Amino acid sequence: MVGVVPDAEARGLADRYVRLIRAGDGDKAPDFGRAPAWWPDDGGGEAFFERSTAPSGLLEPTSVAHRFADFVEDAKVSTAATDAVEEETMTLMPEEVGDGLFVATARKANPVAALYHGLGARRSAMLPGWFGNFLLSADEVRTVLPRAERALLLSGAQRSAALSRIADWMTVMGDTPDCHAAELIDAPLRVIRHAARARSGVAAFSRWY
Repeated sequence: MVGVVPDAEARGLADRYVRLIRAGDGDKAPDFGRAPAWWPDDGGGEAFFERSTAPSGLLEPTSVAHRFADFVEDAKVSTAATDAVEEETMTLMPEEVGDGLFVATARKANPVAALYHGLGARRSAMLPGWFGNFLLSADEVRTVLPRAERALLLSGAQRSAALSRIADWMTVMGDTPDCHAAELIDAPLRVIRHAARARSGVAAFSRWY
């Protein structure tokens, strides 16, 4: 979910719930930082998917894909404070999907992991926040917009490769073969650009049900 929020709320929202932060909130498992050591090198050449030897020849995830999926899911911090911020943020976003709101839904597969796999580590590092989670004021939106454009405005060949990788992830790691891969690339940038024009903030996060 990526959506515009009023600038004043974006600047003051976190402070409103700081009282809910407790010691140890956000602590990671000891091996959290070691698991994705190969990610900055786009997986270090390791394959995320391999063709099955069965007659179907379908793609199957390797241990690398599962490791990356776990890393992206574990990167999201869920505490009383962050949950409260997300709940209120949802009430501040537009009610209808459009220029100011994008929502990607899927079963099993994580659309954020799909996008980051599609873009690769170098381009993903240009995106704001931490694996699809951020809260930006209007000033911060204008600051991050040029980097977001460099990450998401792809040439023909680059875009085709990214779309293929996103579709592979959503198909193999979940059951969404008809996912709209192009929207995962285009829609977040559309929302950020809309916020920049409107001098609004932007928030993004994932929710599992």
